[in-house]
Amino acid sequence: MTSRRARLRRALIWSISAVVIAAVAAVTFHLLTGAPAAAWLRPVQERLPRYLVPPHSAADLLPVALTAVAAVSFLIGAGCRLAVRLRSRPPAPEEIEDRPPEGSASGRGALLQRASTWGLAFGLLLATGTLVYTDARSLETSQEEQSLDKYAQAVRQLGSEKIEVRLSAIHTLRRLAQDSQRDRVTTVDVMAAYVREHESMSTARPLGQPATDVQMALTVLGSVYDAPNAELGHGWVCSCDLARIRVPGADLSGLNLGTAVLTRANLRGAHLSGANLAHTDLSGTDLHGASLDGADLRNAILFMADLSEAGLNDADLSGVDLFEADLRNADLRSADLSGVDLFNADLRGADLRGVNLIGASLSGADLREADLRGAILRGADLKGTNLKGADLTGANLTRANLTGAKTDDETELPAGALGT
Repeated sequence: MTSRRARLRRALIWSISAVVIAAVAAVTFHLLTGAPAAAWLRPVQERLPRYLVPPHSAADLLPVALTAVAAVSFLIGAGCRLAVRLRSRPPAPEEIEDRPPEGSASGRGALLQRASTWGLAFGLLLATGTLVYTDARSLETSQEEQSLDKYAQAVRQLGSEKIEVRLSAIHTLRRLAQDSQRDRVTTVDVMAAYVREHESMSTARPLGQPATDVQMALTVLGSVYDAPNAELGHGWVCSCDLARIRVPGADLSGLNLGTAVLTRANLRGAHLSGANLAHTDLSGTDLHGASLDGADLRNAILFMADLSEAGLNDADLSGVDLFEADLRNADLRSADLSGVDLFNADLRGADLRGVNLIGASLSGADLREADLRGAILRGADLKGTNLKGADLTGANLTRANLTGAKTDDETELPAGALGT
């Protein structure tokens, strides 16, 4: 009788455990698979955290998994705790003879005690971690939603007729680009589109200033990389499309527009001193009278660009493509033009004093009345170059190819140089 009572008790415990596990498994299945919830489960779902209610995203997998493991740990700990309590009650006199030896019973009891403690502790730890992760993710989601709202509102404000509203929208977009790496490229695209659509609204004279909002948008395009957030870095540059924009006199000094597309843009008289224009496409661009002193133009494309009367003092033009470019009366003092392609370029009256033209291609270039005093032309190709009236006093023409170069009585060549 006693033995049968003990067996019934154990069977009851196992049956209750099986029912609880089956219930947990059913709920977990509905939550993870997104299967249609039964009527009795819907009230439960309404009280659960949002990440436990399907459909789930990839970001929900970790908290859902942690919650499931924590639930299993709690069940194991609670089950072991119940088993320890049942084993620790005083036995009836008739059960004493049926009990196992004291050593084995105490060993199993200690094992169950440890399993209970570790199960509850591990479940509590996982539950705490899940709550912390969920709170952090909720905060991040809230911030993203706020950013999206600000972005949408700023884009709507860009269409306002009031310039004050448009300027406020541009400032908002700049902050979003600086604070969020995800929003940075989108913001740049919006600003570039704004400049392309609104630059024609400028009422400035040919060498005046662009409209205030257009100028601000250009400043955003060239400065969003300079963000305080360390993860954004300072190496990012504007790869935006600004082809054919008309912003004469724009102030782009010190801005970062590397790799931007500025083909056939009107930048007459623009201020670009110290700007980063490395790898920028400026082919056919009007830069007449522009200030490019100290600008970084490495490997930029200036094919057929108008740089007449432009200031390029100390500019880095190494690797630039200046094929058939107009450089009449340009100031190129101390500029780095090593290895540059100046084939058929117009350099009449240009100031090239102290310029580094090592290995440059000047074949067919027009250098009439150009000032090349002290220029370094080692290994340069001057074949067929027009040097009439040019001053090359003190220039280094070592290994330079002067075949077919045109000179006249006013041409000043260093001693030993050959000219025709």
